[in-house]
Amino acid sequence: MAAEEQARKARRLQVPGWRDARLLVGALLVLLSVAGGARLVAALDDTTPVYAAARVLLPGEQVAAEDLTAVPVRIGEPLEHYLDGSQAVQPGTYVLRQVAAGELVPRASLGTSREVDDKTVTVPVDPTAAGTLALGDVVDLWVSRRDPESPGATYLAPELLLEQAVVAGVPTGGRALGVGVGRAAVQVVVPADAVGSVIASVDQEARVTLVPAPRSAPTGD
Repeated sequence: MAAEEQARKARRLQVPGWRDARLLVGALLVLLSVAGGARLVAALDDTTPVYAAARVLLPGEQVAAEDLTAVPVRIGEPLEHYLDGSQAVQPGTYVLRQVAAGELVPRASLGTSREVDDKTVTVPVDPTAAGTLALGDVVDLWVSRRDPESPGATYLAPELLLEQAVVAGVPTGGRALGVGVGRAAVQVVVPADAVGSVIASVDQEARVTLVPAPRSAPTGD
């Protein structure tokens, strides 16, 4: 009996074998995997909602809830300049600066009605050129005025009337005509202090040409 008791004690005190080491390594790997998975989940959840434009937002438009969509953005990115997607948009919010569809909405691009100075003006352009324009394109507005000293359809050299105008409306459904024979109606956003000169040019039957501005989608007249 004494011999059997000593044998049992010896087995309990013996150095763990290679199988015991494998079990320990396996347990350690499981723990590391769980910890890594927890960190990964935490990293994926480390986002904050920011508003993006659900469509092209043009200056002068009032913003509605359906115009914006909240998207998750990593907190590590600089977000203080963008619109918080966890807060409802205040009533009476207007677009001050164009925001492309899908673009994160900068706080500075929105404001109150008092801050809205831009107006939408309709100008006549060549129908073929109107078909190349898209909503939100940025164009420079050139005009060729009629020569008062020459009979017939004689025009003076073109002059730049307005830079960085935003296209707010284009002919749709194949209907290009709308402002005079052989001309198509295109709406552009014009600063308040330039509205008078644009309207005067149109009333005087000047030829209007829309030239693509830098960084704008291809457009033309």
